[in-house]
Amino acid sequence: MTHAQRKRIAGLHRKKGRVEEGCFLVEGVKSVEDLLRSDFEIVLIVATEDWQAPVAVPCPVERAGRDEFKKLSALETPQSVLAVVKIPEKRTDWKAQGRWLGLDGIQDPGNLGTLLRLADWFGLEGIVCSPDCVDRFNPKVVQASMGSVFRVPVYEADLSGFVRDLPGEFWCAGAFLDGGDVYGQSLPDEGLLILGNEGQGIRPETEAALENRLTIPRRGRAESLNVAMAGAVFCSEWVRNAR
Repeated sequence: MTHAQRKRIAGLHRKKGRVEEGCFLVEGVKSVEDLLRSDFEIVLIVATEDWQAPVAVPCPVERAGRDEFKKLSALETPQSVLAVVKIPEKRTDWKAQGRWLGLDGIQDPGNLGTLLRLADWFGLEGIVCSPDCVDRFNPKVVQASMGSVFRVPVYEADLSGFVRDLPGEFWCAGAFLDGGDVYGQSLPDEGLLILGNEGQGIRPETEAALENRLTIPRRGRAESLNVAMAGAVFCSEWVRNAR
């Protein structure tokens, strides 16, 4: 590998580098295999000698020794392959149909990655993120999504205005501690469910645009649920209820 290649990969660990290069990193055997089966544009693959591609590789492959590979990796326990991938253009073709998650200010990479994975598992149409959500191409988000980042459409929008512009018949609700019991609701087949920031919840501007409020009833003494845990419960009940 050249010095320029190593420097470029190191820069992609940071958002500034990803913005400047227009690329992001994908690490790990499973994630790279999912990437190779997606329509994302791959610029370069770096792998140790023991990595074998499961399908045809549409880009150059650079081999690296174990020690060199560890220096390139963002993982605590590096695997045998990483890829440099083009960041796709922002999507603008959103349609008010199907089930969607809205994420208002999610900051933790692990939470966003897990929510992408949940949307993939439950067959949601995709996710709408507020502009201040953590970068979905952060290496920790990509890793936590376990390949779902390549399959789940993600749109960016100011959620307060986005909710106000929704068609009147398109159901929309937010997750709150004081909402209606999700287990006692008749949930529609389609709609948008909004989850808020890990510490502050849904911001006041977005809350003001919402007519429907849902909660997962608390039976014990815990103050709150992790947003990804709550997302799993809401998605499961939404799919079960509508079915």
